[in-house]
Amino acid sequence: MSKIAVTLYGREYFVNCDPGEEARLQEIVKLVENKMQKVADRAGNTTEARLFMLTCLLLADEFLDIRRNTGNAIKQDEDLLVAAVNHLQQRVAHIASQVGRA
Repeated sequence: MSKIAVTLYGREYFVNCDPGEEARLQEIVKLVENKMQKVADRAGNTTEARLFMLTCLLLADEFLDIRRNTGNAIKQDEDLLVAAVNHLQQRVAHIASQVGRA
């Protein structure tokens, strides 16, 4: 287990992560820091705890949108696959009927 120092909103924290995951953790910290800055710009003068809470809510909202959109895309892909299989079944049946007449 590696212990990494990360900085969020000017405050340093120490976080454990699995070996080899340090770069991923830094990428996550950068994303959260950028969101915190955006929230701070919009929220104005607020407490650090409230800033963290608002940032968590923003990230959760984005996550739910992504999950919903992914679910919709999967459903559309499934519908296309079913339609393609049905079309292929009809083509095979048509070809089989033509071969039977030959």
